[in-house]
Amino acid sequence: MKAYTIEIQGIVQSVGFRPTIFRLFEKETGWVKNTQKGVKIYLETNADQKAVVNLILSNKPPNAQIEKLSIKSHPIKKKAFTRFFIKHTENAIGDVSIPPDLGICDECAKELLDPNNRRYLHPFINCTNCGPRYSIISGSPYDREKTTMKYFPMCKHCRSEFEDPKSRRFHAQPICCNNCGPDYFLVVNRKPLYKNQEAIKELARYLESGGVALVKGIGGYHLVCDAKNEEAVEKTLKLKHRTNKPFASIARNLEIVEKYCYLNKREKELLTSQIKPIVFLKPKKHDFLKSIRMGSPYLGVMLPYAPLHLLIFHFSNLEFIVATSANETEKPLIYKDQDAIQFQGVEKVLTNNRKILRPLEDSIVQVVNDKQLTIRYARGFAPGVLLKKTKRKILALGADMKNNIAIALKNRVILSQYTGDLSEYENLKRFKEKVEDLLKFFNLEPELVVCDKHPEYFSTEFGEKRFGNILKKVQHHKAHFGSVLFEHSIDGEVIGVVLDGTGYGDDGNIWGGEFFLKVDKTIDRIGHIEYLPFGFGDLGVKEPYRLACLWLYEIMGENAFNHGLFEKYPFMEKAVKIKSNLKTSSAGRLFDVVSALLGVKTISTFEAEAAINLTNEAFKSNTEDRFDYSLNGYNIDFKPALEQIALIKDINKPKHAKMFHNTFIDAIVKNILRISKDTGAKTVALSGGVFQNEIVLSNVEKGLVSNGLKAFRNVKAPINDGGVALGQIYLAEMED
Repeated sequence: MKAYTIEIQGIVQSVGFRPTIFRLFEKETGWVKNTQKGVKIYLETNADQKAVVNLILSNKPPNAQIEKLSIKSHPIKKKAFTRFFIKHTENAIGDVSIPPDLGICDECAKELLDPNNRRYLHPFINCTNCGPRYSIISGSPYDREKTTMKYFPMCKHCRSEFEDPKSRRFHAQPICCNNCGPDYFLVVNRKPLYKNQEAIKELARYLESGGVALVKGIGGYHLVCDAKNEEAVEKTLKLKHRTNKPFASIARNLEIVEKYCYLNKREKELLTSQIKPIVFLKPKKHDFLKSIRMGSPYLGVMLPYAPLHLLIFHFSNLEFIVATSANETEKPLIYKDQDAIQFQGVEKVLTNNRKILRPLEDSIVQVVNDKQLTIRYARGFAPGVLLKKTKRKILALGADMKNNIAIALKNRVILSQYTGDLSEYENLKRFKEKVEDLLKFFNLEPELVVCDKHPEYFSTEFGEKRFGNILKKVQHHKAHFGSVLFEHSIDGEVIGVVLDGTGYGDDGNIWGGEFFLKVDKTIDRIGHIEYLPFGFGDLGVKEPYRLACLWLYEIMGENAFNHGLFEKYPFMEKAVKIKSNLKTSSAGRLFDVVSALLGVKTISTFEAEAAINLTNEAFKSNTEDRFDYSLNGYNIDFKPALEQIALIKDINKPKHAKMFHNTFIDAIVKNILRISKDTGAKTVALSGGVFQNEIVLSNVEKGLVSNGLKAFRNVKAPINDGGVALGQIYLAEMED
């Protein structure tokens, strides 16, 4: 007989790992327990080592993620124990990984609507395979006393399940039922009038009648209404101070989604996964839910991820509900009850008395070329674990526009939840809280902190003040490139293509259309979109007609004044003559300018609106025509295309928008092929916010693969600025 000591690290707490081990070895002797670093097993058995390891690996719980398994064996003459049992947890903050909040599992969903189940209609039903985690936990190891469920003592029935290793709810920390769990309250004009089932029933009736309400979910509050009621949608728009940005929706079930939207295998997998992200889908009818899509070819859909969502549909005939973050546009998500109850313009608020410790936005994904494209990395994903080793403990502060931070713990990297634009004070405040929270939660004292080189980034300023003596600055677009190399563990010579909005370049100009080459531990910028002047600061981004006029004047001189933009904005004739020494290679600004020149969108009310609307127009055309451009070395000159667009007399927005997309894609692919031919590099890494454009990403990838190149891009990590923190860690390690 042998005794095995097994230590397992990774996401192995709060996912039913110990009861699984108990059931596997209940006929043997020994024990299993949670530790500061994960799970430890002492096993006395006649089985050989390989069989023991295979048994554990092949039977791990569905939401567990094993990062490391070490096993030591020694012969024994006599058993030390008479049974196999579960030991108590060690009381110390340690090196563990806590899983993200998990959408309701199928078993709990069935119990929720089963009149014979004691948790029938219980809005907080959960088990070890689902429910809140990161949003309610204050520290590790993951025990009830370190969650906001500590205020709700278990009844004897829940306690019995909690202590039964054979139960699906063994040590499910948020376990509760109708007798001992938190309560929902419907607050009407700041007075709580209904409780639990009656509160949810009344809310459902209110939504059916066209009402708009605030609803507390897992990571914060949603503004909700019937997505098919245009008056309710219009009221929600006014509450958000929003005019053109589409809303996300929750669909009643998968069958409803399949009825109204095209759905491929990968989209279905993401939609039904326990992450339950918002998935961008194409509706089967172009005018379906047009009031919440606002011109977009996509409908953002998620399935119910909280028991509450299922109950709202159970008590109503609703098929889709709007579920948008409860905040004003660009401001942070509301997650505190007091803020929700004081929200102006909403009569009814469905709240509960379980405190949220960490606000979590809904994650957003899309499927392009059968691969996941992550747009927002938050609830369900974060805190995300990448099994990457680093030489040092590192904190990466990410970027400003879309912020995810990351920490490297030597044996793995953790990517945080999303925070919005840090130029908004409340978002900046939440970013600072997120940094301190993550450091405390993982008990991390960083040896190095990495931030963006941009001297005016709020994250950079914070890094300088908080971590000045251990702070390293890296270039924004090189970090984008590095994020792909890091995520996919790519070695050798690699071409990097980063198509982005604006980022501070090494030469002091605004970069955003960049071509890099990595050789060994060196990344060189070898090409870019040819520079054009950058003026007007943030107004040039928010009001693309300004840059359009400036670029026309640069290309055409005073002949540019014949363009309709100068007639619409006559003050620009003088403005464009003011010399700007700042230049930009930004692909994002190029799309904005073309949008303005074609009269698609001259002013953006949210980030990248002009570029997004240009792409929406392009989806309406099948033309394969292109405008002109030139390749100068490894630089792309789009000035010929811009002049041709400016001289169009009879604009056909879909056709000419698609022609520009064709031109852009052709230029990018041909430039990469030229670089590959000259350097011998056959691997390409794609990153940056412009690659959120499905037309661009899909066709660039296809163009590279069809020419024999290997194309990689961000998949799990956001392809936009949300993935920059990973690249910052990569560069810090590479340059060490």
